[in-house]
Amino acid sequence: MGNMNFVSFRELRTSTSKINDMLIDDGKIVVTSNGKPKALMIQVSETDFEETLAVLNQVKLTRALNSIRAAAQRSGAAEMTLDEINMEIAESRKERRERSAKGELND
Repeated sequence: MGNMNFVSFRELRTSTSKINDMLIDDGKIVVTSNGKPKALMIQVSETDFEETLAVLNQVKLTRALNSIRAAAQRSGAAEMTLDEINMEIAESRKERRERSAKGELND
């Protein structure tokens, strides 16, 4: 991973100033817990904060979609036709209406 800096949560609490300097110098730091990566700190400014957050949200969405696609491939759902999908949706809605009529939904 190049010259990526790794710091523990403990170091983050006890050496905040030093870690802030590292962040300024390198732009990113991996925060670890028990030696395993748990968080990524990246340098932002007031002018690029919202753009950076939007990019991170896009990455999170892409990862979620990739996970859903992989699960659909494993389960065979990715091979369903549009008619099969629409039948599944209709059946699910029917079951939900029936449970709602019986007072079984806790939404």
